[in-house]
Amino acid sequence: MKALNSNTGIIFSNTIRGVSSSLLNAFVCFAFTALNFQLDLKDFVIFFTGSNLLLIVFNWGLKDYSVKLFTSENETKTIFSKLFSLRIVLYFVFGIVLAFLPLKISLLVFILAFSFFKSINNTIEAFSTSRNKNAGFALIDILSICVLVMAYVLNFNFTAVSVFILITVSEILKVVVGLLLFNKEISLRLINPFPFLKETVNYFLVAFFAFLLSKVDFYISSLYLNAKDVINYHIYSSLIGLSQIIISSFFSRQMVNWFKSKEDKFNVDMKRFSLVSLVLSLLALPFFYFITLYFYKFNISITMLILVFFNLFIFSFTLLEIYLNTHQNKHRIILTGVLFCAILNITLSFIIIRHFEVLGAILANIISLLALYLYFKIISKSDKKTKHLPT
Repeated sequence: MKALNSNTGIIFSNTIRGVSSSLLNAFVCFAFTALNFQLDLKDFVIFFTGSNLLLIVFNWGLKDYSVKLFTSENETKTIFSKLFSLRIVLYFVFGIVLAFLPLKISLLVFILAFSFFKSINNTIEAFSTSRNKNAGFALIDILSICVLVMAYVLNFNFTAVSVFILITVSEILKVVVGLLLFNKEISLRLINPFPFLKETVNYFLVAFFAFLLSKVDFYISSLYLNAKDVINYHIYSSLIGLSQIIISSFFSRQMVNWFKSKEDKFNVDMKRFSLVSLVLSLLALPFFYFITLYFYKFNISITMLILVFFNLFIFSFTLLEIYLNTHQNKHRIILTGVLFCAILNITLSFIIIRHFEVLGAILANIISLLALYLYFKIISKSDKKTKHLPT
C-alpha cells in the first residue's frame, strides 16, 4: 500500500508539472475574455507565444534525452553543466535577436525574464524527474494557479502585468527550491557548450519538426476557414495538446524506469499499457465535451469526440515508440519519421481542409500521427528481420 501511495504521488506530481503551463494559459485566456480585458488578453497571448517559441529553441529538443542522461550517467554535475551552459548561450543569442522585435519594452522584459528562469528550471526539472522528486515544484504550480483563480474571483488586480509577475516569481521560486534540494548533485559551472550543441542538433530538429507535425494544420486552416471556425479549431487543438501532455506526464514515471534499464530494449507490459492508454483516452472525452460546451460555448459533435479518442489513443503508442528509440539512441530514426510526417501533415492540410474544413484539419493531424506510429513499427520489424538473417 505504501508503494502504491508513493507511485500515485509521483504520478500526480509529474502530471501537475506537465500540465500546469497549459492550464494556466487556458485559465488566463478564459478570465481575460470573461472580463473583456482585450488589451490584457492580447499582451498575454504575445507573452505566452513569444516565451514558448524561445523555449523551443532553449530546450534544444532535449527534454526526454536530458532525463535519460541523468538516469543513465553517474557524472550528473558534468551533465547539468553541459545542459545549463547550452541553454545560457542559446538564451543570450536569441534573446538579443528578440530585443530588436517591435514589441513594447515591458513585454520584452517580461518575456526575457520569464524565459531565462524557465530555461534554467527546465534543466532542474529534467534532473528532478529522473529522481522522481517533483512534489515541491508541483506544489508551487498549484499555489500559483490558486492565486490566479482567487485574484479573478475577487477581481483583485487581475491584469496582464500581475500575471506576468506571478508566473515569473513562480519560476524563480522553483529554481531556488531546485538548487537547495540538489545542490550536491548539480552544478551551475559554465563550460564550452558548442561540442554538446553540435552533438545534439538532431534533437532540436526533431523538436522543430514535431512542432510542425502537431501545429501546422492549425496554421494552414486559418487560410481556408472563417474566423469563428479558426477559433473553434484553436480550442480543439489546444485541448488536444493539453490531453497529450497529461498522458505524457502520466507515463513519465515509467519513462524514468525504462531509461534506467541497462538492457538494449526495455520490457513493456503491452496489455497493461494498452489498457491504461484506452482508459486515459476515454476519460478525456467527458472533460473535453464539458469544457468546450460550458466554458467556450463550442458545440462538439459525436464524430469529433470519436476523433479525439483516436488521436489520444494513437498518440500514446507513438509516445511509447519515441521512448523506445530514444532509449536505444536511434535519433536519426526519430528525426526521419517526424520530418516525413510533418511534410505529410502539411500536404494533407492543404488538400483536405479546403474540402472538409475543421474536420479536414483534424483528419490531417490524425493521419499524420498514425503514419508516424506505423513508420516506427515498420522500422522495428525491419530491424528484427535483419537481426535474424544468417551471417
